[in-house]
Amino acid sequence: MNKLLGKFLNTYDALSIPKRLHFFEVAILKVSILSFVAHIVFIYVENTFNFIGSSSHSYLKAIYTPFSFILYYEVFLLVIIIPKSISEFIGKQFEIIALITLRSFFHDIADINFSDIATLDNPNFINIFYDLGASVVMLFSTLIYNKMYKKHGVGDAHVELEQFIKIKKVLSVIMCGVLVLLSFISLFSWLMDVRLAFQLKTPFPNPNTVFYTDFFTIMIFVDVLLLIISFIYQFSFNLIFRNASFIITTILIRMSLSMAKPMNYLIIIIGLTFSIVTYFIYSKMSFEKSDE
Repeated sequence: MNKLLGKFLNTYDALSIPKRLHFFEVAILKVSILSFVAHIVFIYVENTFNFIGSSSHSYLKAIYTPFSFILYYEVFLLVIIIPKSISEFIGKQFEIIALITLRSFFHDIADINFSDIATLDNPNFINIFYDLGASVVMLFSTLIYNKMYKKHGVGDAHVELEQFIKIKKVLSVIMCGVLVLLSFISLFSWLMDVRLAFQLKTPFPNPNTVFYTDFFTIMIFVDVLLLIISFIYQFSFNLIFRNASFIITTILIRMSLSMAKPMNYLIIIIGLTFSIVTYFIYSKMSFEKSDE
């Protein structure tokens, strides 16, 4: 058992080396550039020769592809920081859902036919306004949360316990494996749906409903597991309520990925606001208690 635990810990230490993370980041950026160029070439060939028999595609759709790889790297970082503070872990989830929202803009802008006269009731224009408005609100909420976390520095006193850190490192390595497996399964499923869309000449499936819905479903159980394990090392009503609010936010994020606009953004903003308010109250009460 100790030998297996040692392998997990060594694997995590190898994955979390700054130089290795930087190498992976550079690799992702290179893949993003290549995918961007490849997507542009594909759109040109398709629009010119129409070899698949689909309608004309906007070159703006190519922006969506490299942004997806960058977003995937952020998801990888989320898994890597599991052994750190739970508060920091939740903050990274905020950043990811904000980036997913911003990525939706690149997806929606490509559906607009600029040769048509724009009207205020155009559904495509309305979706863009939803994307931009929600992105700004989520960015503001994320910055507020991160500022609160760094300023107050309260949080996870129990994460200093070596045993709990080891448990979270093991969980992080397991989640890396799950992330890779889920990526291949989701990619295969999405390609099959794309193939069907080409044949039926229907809109492409939304990638968010293929990978991120499953990923955030798994993250809900990860959050719950971390919450339960943390009780072994520190147990208090305030801590339970704060961590439970984080789980609620993750659940709301997962729900939003299956909803239509603008309800999905409303659900996300409610979840972020709930976590921020809860964390603020927890931080304030913790400092007042420490002052006493």
